[in-house]
Amino acid sequence: MKRTFFMSLLIITAAQVIKAQTNIVSGSVRDEKGNPLHFVFVEDRQYKNASFSDSLGNFAIEVHPDSKLQFDKAGHKDELLNVDKSSAGLQVVLRSLSAESGNSINTKSSLSTDPVFERPNQGFLPDLPGHRKGNLRGNRYLLDNFGHGFFIRSSGELVYNPIYLFDYDKVGGGLLLTKGSETVMELSWDETKSFTLYSNTDERFVFEKVPAIDQSHFVQVLAAGKKYKIYKLIKTKFVKSDYVNNGMTAHGNDYDEYVDEADYYVLDVQSNQRQKLTLKKKSIKENFAKEADKVNKYLSDNSGSIDDAYLSRLGDYMNQ
Repeated sequence: MKRTFFMSLLIITAAQVIKAQTNIVSGSVRDEKGNPLHFVFVEDRQYKNASFSDSLGNFAIEVHPDSKLQFDKAGHKDELLNVDKSSAGLQVVLRSLSAESGNSINTKSSLSTDPVFERPNQGFLPDLPGHRKGNLRGNRYLLDNFGHGFFIRSSGELVYNPIYLFDYDKVGGGLLLTKGSETVMELSWDETKSFTLYSNTDERFVFEKVPAIDQSHFVQVLAAGKKYKIYKLIKTKFVKSDYVNNGMTAHGNDYDEYVDEADYYVLDVQSNQRQKLTLKKKSIKENFAKEADKVNKYLSDNSGSIDDAYLSRLGDYMNQ
């Protein structure tokens, strides 16, 4: 009985060690002519992690010692590669599929079933990403146009399909999906755990559902690690033009505007304690008080304005 217990404990410990030994694998993806391939979907299906290649074909993704990476782009033959500690600077070639070779265009995806939709995105179609008109400032949506991405179901399944493009509605809090037409759908809040979006300039945005922070909006993850997570909750409101000119004086704005309001939070992963964070050094010190020496050193070594990029670097540093 004792032998069985200790063997089980050994297996569990070994599994935990393997899981902890993550590594960043990077490289580039090109076609058979040497041209870089943009928006190649790079997926570690076993550990539910994914990324996209940038405009130069470069990619980076966190992997485990037993990970296998799938490289997927419509119109090209998929590649499946094992990774190890020496898998730095991977050079991946995806060969084009052609009618001459008898192959059909690749539309392979990791979808097992269709996404669950909350409702058609109706009522604000003229203001959809890429369709804005008139004298309007700000943006209701995260991206200027629909972008590439993937999402994680509440069940933990990673969902990607090359024909789907996404955007996030900062007013309503919904994840929007389109197949490239005027028809836009909103994914079910209950069925969606998190999502990752990429802009056309390769900016990466990760959002999670955190009901303890907000029960109708996803929150952006600025930093994540074994010790801390830093979240940003974005809520956007519509402010209508209020310009008045009585012939003597004029005041107000002569344009409609979407105005972002943001709140920040720090999650202590080990204690599961969450605190609100303001963009002040005093607040940062209070949130990381149990590692005072470390956070003070970061603040001393990093001057400048405290913004999203600053908090992202701070989170990475405090998770080391």
